[in-house]
Amino acid sequence: MGPRVFVSSYLRLDQEQGSFGVGSLLLDGRLRDVIDVIPELERSSLQLDVLYGFVGAEGLWDGALDLYLGRQMDVQTLDWFSMDGVKARAHMPFAAQLEAFAGLRVRDNSFGATDAFAPDGTSAALCEEFVEGSGAVSGGWRPIDGLPVPENNRYTSDDEYCPQREQRMPTVGFAVASEGLEHISARLSYRRSHSESPGLLGAPDRLDTADLGYYPFERELAQSGVTEERLALTVRGNVAPSKRIRLTPYAAVRYSVLHGIVDEAHLGTKLHRDAHSLESEVFYSSPTFDGNSIFNIFSSEPYTDARVTWRFSPRNAPWSGYLRGWGRRYHSEDAERAVGGNQDASDYAGGGHGGVRMKRDKFDLRFDGYAEDGYGGQRIGGLVAGGITLSRRLVLHGRASLIRFGDDSRREIAGTNAGLQLGTRYRINRGFAASLLIEQNSNAFDRFALAAFAVVDLAFQPKT
Repeated sequence: MGPRVFVSSYLRLDQEQGSFGVGSLLLDGRLRDVIDVIPELERSSLQLDVLYGFVGAEGLWDGALDLYLGRQMDVQTLDWFSMDGVKARAHMPFAAQLEAFAGLRVRDNSFGATDAFAPDGTSAALCEEFVEGSGAVSGGWRPIDGLPVPENNRYTSDDEYCPQREQRMPTVGFAVASEGLEHISARLSYRRSHSESPGLLGAPDRLDTADLGYYPFERELAQSGVTEERLALTVRGNVAPSKRIRLTPYAAVRYSVLHGIVDEAHLGTKLHRDAHSLESEVFYSSPTFDGNSIFNIFSSEPYTDARVTWRFSPRNAPWSGYLRGWGRRYHSEDAERAVGGNQDASDYAGGGHGGVRMKRDKFDLRFDGYAEDGYGGQRIGGLVAGGITLSRRLVLHGRASLIRFGDDSRREIAGTNAGLQLGTRYRINRGFAASLLIEQNSNAFDRFALAAFAVVDLAFQPKT
């Protein structure tokens, strides 16, 4: 069999049909487009997202080489990114594969880009420039001013201009992974990105003082700098002592070379025995951001999360269930300061979840309950949800919920919410369905909140 050549793409069109996103606000005596005041709304007003679109050629050179060209999305255990470029994967004769890639990182302002894949800390709308002061090293970061405002457009923010996010971000990397091994799989990957500086945003005399550039006092970094550099390792095992028992241990760690710290780590194991499964895991995260992000100057506290989940799903039985317990510690040096000086503040949180589902023929019924407390506040409640299949095309479903909530930083944000949801789904054809949903919520802040949604799903897949 010869090489396989194919094209794969995923496009998404997102448009807000309501009136608020394209409406106006009276602000400081001036009528302005809502999207100019809240630029983040631009993503949902009218947006075409090209999540990926590439040409692939697999099985070249007698099956030893795969090539991919175009916009590609790479998803790993602790990391994901998107780039416009080329990737090559070589299948080695000693149970391994080598991978190398190069291209331009997809940023918030890239063509057809979604901000979900923008580098961490760069997708916010607010952007500033450094305005020099009268002294040798004085000045400060301020909103960009004094540049021509584009023609008014109610679907895009006319005031938002971020020259740093307009710059190209060349990205290169490689990976080494196991291939074809029965009981273990592993992958080691490295990625490095850098970005150029936008330099001057306008004429040097645009402001009251001479404009020396975007980073005026970092002369060595004025042309370009590393914005992201990461090294990641993932290992996963698969052990079956008998036909009834299967053990899957796994571990993953990511090191940010730019920040000089391990920013994410994941360790766990999953045990299957007949209809039972027991999974225990520990996850550590210390938030890191793109090298150009202003969030790097703020203190981002790491946290450690541990949880144990038991699931019971008998084969051919009409019901299944689960129980989960979890605990989390926020490594904050001052928990009271983190929640506004509350004397009862704690840097620990935890809780438990449980549920059961019964599915028989055309009926589906589910019960879930949960209780969470500690850092951040309290949430205790449950729900009952169900559905009935009237025909191969038509399904009716509903849900009732009751939730008690409280915020540990603001005592006035507390209460009980009762919710009711009713809906229907009609399957028009394969991969094509329409849904109508009506939801009502009642609590101390809003006695009667009613919402209705109509959804047309062009990639519909029935849930089992």
